[in-house]
Amino acid sequence: DGSRVVIGPVSEPESGVHCITKQSDCQNQLINVDDLQKDKQSIYVLDMARHVPLYRALLELLRAISTCTSLVPLLLPLSGDAAEEEEDEERTECQTSVGMLLAKMKTCVDTYTNRLRSKKDKSKGVMKTETSDPEPEGLTLLVPDIQKTAEIVYAATTNLRQANHERKMAESSKKAAARPKPLSILRSMEEKYTAAMKKLQFDTFEMVCEDEDSKLVFKVNYHYLSQVKNASDANSAARARRLAQEAVTLSTSLPLSSSSSVFVRCDEERLDIMKVLITGPADTPYANGCFEFDVYFPQDYPNSPPLVNLETTGGHSVRFNPNLYNDGKVCLSILNTWHGRPEEKWNPQTSSFLQVLVSIQSLILVAEPYFNEPGYERSRGTPSGTQSSREYDGNIRQATVKWAMLEQIRNPSPCFKEVIHRHFYLKRAEIMAQCEGWICDIQQYSSDKRVGRTMSHHAAALKRHTAQLREELLKLPCPEGLEPDGEEFSEKSTSLMVKELPGQDAEKQTDSPDAHCSDGQL
Repeated sequence: DGSRVVIGPVSEPESGVHCITKQSDCQNQLINVDDLQKDKQSIYVLDMARHVPLYRALLELLRAISTCTSLVPLLLPLSGDAAEEEEDEERTECQTSVGMLLAKMKTCVDTYTNRLRSKKDKSKGVMKTETSDPEPEGLTLLVPDIQKTAEIVYAATTNLRQANHERKMAESSKKAAARPKPLSILRSMEEKYTAAMKKLQFDTFEMVCEDEDSKLVFKVNYHYLSQVKNASDANSAARARRLAQEAVTLSTSLPLSSSSSVFVRCDEERLDIMKVLITGPADTPYANGCFEFDVYFPQDYPNSPPLVNLETTGGHSVRFNPNLYNDGKVCLSILNTWHGRPEEKWNPQTSSFLQVLVSIQSLILVAEPYFNEPGYERSRGTPSGTQSSREYDGNIRQATVKWAMLEQIRNPSPCFKEVIHRHFYLKRAEIMAQCEGWICDIQQYSSDKRVGRTMSHHAAALKRHTAQLREELLKLPCPEGLEPDGEEFSEKSTSLMVKELPGQDAEKQTDSPDAHCSDGQL
């Protein structure tokens, strides 16, 4: 009659298409596909009706499997994975899985029941049940059982597919970040950062001045304000010469690299009042964070070491290191705040302030700060030591993002406002990739029996802070004198999928502000 004809066996023919099927008697017969589909559904339902106990047992088993996370993959196709299914629909249709079969069963049952309901509506009366009726009493109970199970299985498999997709995205991004870049690109990135930051390494800033009554007034927050005000006006020639020498050395020899740098500001009139900003070294829990220190050179300097206090403490709530207390105290042998060997202590003739800065950068801001705690070094390499170190790093990472990144961008120190702006603008793509890698790394251990609960807590906090950090980085304008590259950052950061999770911020550490360095090291 002019309709399209398909010759041969057809598994899923289109509606309204006629097909010619070969019968056992070798005679061709014309069959309408819509009728064929309905007949197939009736056959399926008849089979269920004859084996109700078996089907109910299978459905109960499928519901049990759906509640066990480790068994849910059994409901997906055995060949290929969920991510591939979403990318290739044709391939998915060819794959068989328990979930797919159950979905088809539900469709079949829904269609069949709708047909029965339609017939009853047309008859406007109660249909009489005949002995040959294929729908026994048990099928009435089986239908809602099938529908409920199909919904449960669908929810379980959908959650698994989504989790697999997110995991693959994170792994792909982590591999991309870890993939070695061409030497020319690395060199240009390093050169671009150092060229932009070089002139900002050492400078002066008006931190203190005198009022009309010749009293000192500080224009910035300064930890050693009382020591400065109580100090005598007398200034020895030896101290003045030594401070001048220190200033010359700092102006030419401060560490500067894309990995980690040191920036110093001294008062315009007084070299004994300084502030320092150290960017966390790469491959440490402090990476790319900005840590601010207040420095004061006492009256008897250089006979006594300089006084150094960490200001980046989250309002005295975070102990970033066994050697960095939450009240800001820095435990270091060269500062005489830790009982090290005699040759490690401050020496008026040979020690310098530059040595102090390099010691903080390389001996405190390390890859595994947990082992800086006295006595913990002996557990390095052991399962318990590794777990404890990993748990410690998880907390430091989220605190670094919150206080050494996010808070620094929102409330930068006036002395280092330009430094902080340039640092985060130039490294914003790298920082987002780093945070994504941290989240992925912490989540690997969320199911660990010993540290899983704590790691999940750290991961949730890190995700929240990272989502806020990304918004702040996107708002950063291009610093004056630099070429804008906003499109590059947007493209590199679109793969980051940060979801806000319920829960509170990481637990605040409760170290006493009056704690001494007996628990520190170095």
